[in-house]
Amino acid sequence: MRQLSVKSHNGSYDVIIESGLLKNLSQYMDKDLFYVIIADDLIPSEYINHVKNACPQHFLILFPSGETSKSLSEFSRIIDILITQNIRKDACVVAVGGGVTGDLAGFVASVYLRGLPLIQIPTTLLAQIDSSVGGKVAINTKEAKNIIGSIYPPIKVLIDPNTLKTLDQRQLNAGMAEMIKYGMIADKAFFEKIKNEEVAADWDYYIFKSLEIKRRYVEADEFDNSIRQSLNFGHTIGHALESYYEYKKYLHGEAVAIGMVQILSNPVIKAELIECLKKYHLPTSDPVNFDELKKYINRDKKGRKDLLKIVDVTEIGSSVIVKSQFKI
Repeated sequence: MRQLSVKSHNGSYDVIIESGLLKNLSQYMDKDLFYVIIADDLIPSEYINHVKNACPQHFLILFPSGETSKSLSEFSRIIDILITQNIRKDACVVAVGGGVTGDLAGFVASVYLRGLPLIQIPTTLLAQIDSSVGGKVAINTKEAKNIIGSIYPPIKVLIDPNTLKTLDQRQLNAGMAEMIKYGMIADKAFFEKIKNEEVAADWDYYIFKSLEIKRRYVEADEFDNSIRQSLNFGHTIGHALESYYEYKKYLHGEAVAIGMVQILSNPVIKAELIECLKKYHLPTSDPVNFDELKKYINRDKKGRKDLLKIVDVTEIGSSVIVKSQFKI
C-alpha cells in the first residue's frame, strides 16, 4: 500500500493506493453513513457490488457513459433524483469511475444542499493520476469544457490499480498522456522511465509518483491562480479540440497529447515528446485548421481579458507560464 496526504482549504485528505483495495473497501467506509453512489452505466458490476457491500446504507445513481454526460441536463437530472429521494445533509457522495464520473459527481456534491462530503474511487488511469486529486470538479457546455465548476476537495481518495486490468486499452493510453505531462513539466527522470520502461509492471509506483508531482502544485496553489496552471500543459489546445469535435472524436488524454505537441516551441523537445506519445499510441496532430479553434481557445477559463496563460516546456522537467495573445 502507498499513501499520501494532500493539504486543502478544508483540511487534509488521504489518497490510498492499494492493489485489491476494492475487495477490502469496508475498512475505509463508515457503516453508519448513508452513501449516494454515482457511476456511469458501463462500469463493471463487480466494482459497483464491492462499493455497495461496503456501504450498507446506500442509493445508486447511474448515468450514460461518456464526456457528453458532463452536462447541465445530466447534472439537473441527478439533482432532481437526490431531491425526490429526500437525500439529506448526513449523506456522502461516492464517485466510482473515471474522470467524467469524478467531475460530475463531484460537482453535484459541491452544490447540493451547499455541499455534501465526497469520496473519490477512481477506476481509470486518468482519474487515478489526475482528476480525482486536487478538488477540481466541473461540467461542460457545448461551447466550452469544464466552464462550470468548483474547487471542492474530497474527504478521501481510494485507488485500486487492479481496476486497470479491465480498462480498455484506448482509455489506458489516454491516461498515459497525463502521466507523460507530469514528467515533461516537472521531472525529467520520471519522463525517461515512462519513455523507456514498462509502466504496467508497477502501476502502484507510477500512480504514486504522478500524484506526488501533482500534490506539489495543488498544495502550492489550490485555487489555480499561478503555479498550478503548469498542470494545464497541452490543455488549452486539448480542450479546444474536445469542444470543436463535440467531445466525440478524442478522449481527454488524446486531445491533451495533441495539445502538448502543438504548444511546444522547442523542436528537439517536441521530437522527444512525440516519440514517447507514439509508444502509447497517442495522436500527435489533427487536420483541423487551427483558426477554427480560436473561438474555443479564447473561451479558455485560464484567460485574462485579451491574454491567455500558455504553458511551455523549456527543457524536459521544467515548465514556464507565459502570457500570450496566442495567435495561431
